[in-house]
Amino acid sequence: PGVDAAILSAAVDLLGEVGYARLTMDQVAARAGVSKASLYLRWANKVALVAEAIQQRSGAVPAVPDTGSLREDMGVFLRALLRSRSAARQALSAVSGEVASNPELREAWHRGLAGTLSDCVRAIVERAAERGELPATSDVELLSVLPLALLQHLRLVSERPPTDDVVARTVERIVDQFYTPATSHTPADRATEDDR
Repeated sequence: PGVDAAILSAAVDLLGEVGYARLTMDQVAARAGVSKASLYLRWANKVALVAEAIQQRSGAVPAVPDTGSLREDMGVFLRALLRSRSAARQALSAVSGEVASNPELREAWHRGLAGTLSDCVRAIVERAAERGELPATSDVELLSVLPLALLQHLRLVSERPPTDDVVARTVERIVDQFYTPATSHTPADRATEDDR
């Protein structure tokens, strides 16, 4: 276990320093203080190593909250996600920049970190639907992907890590727009109010 931890930590550190394209298995072995044989016994190639390193060592997957409220659960999870991702921002940026052009890395990314994050959001959305906070006809898949896509967009267009204030406002906007249960007014109620 100590060897695994050293290798995964070395991989994350080096990703942040040299980027994915320039990262080599030799560098990781040297930084971790292990032999290349030890490295290749555990991971067949750089893609497999990087995918696991990002998921295990970046702290990028927060616990899924269960407060009994869709709005609260989503807010807590997204704020924790943004804070944890900032801790490994350089490593995550190095990988996410390569995902578009590297099919093998993209598949590993979706099976690993991206898939895990989607599963977390999906659990929050499904629980809310079971509690009746969302209509039974809600598109759970879409609602599970939306916040992650929006946060990824924020990261891509931002030149520097978002401040705590930007994080708070962004999370509030996402939650207000997509995860706040609608009022119980029916179309007929609205028409009656408009007539007044």
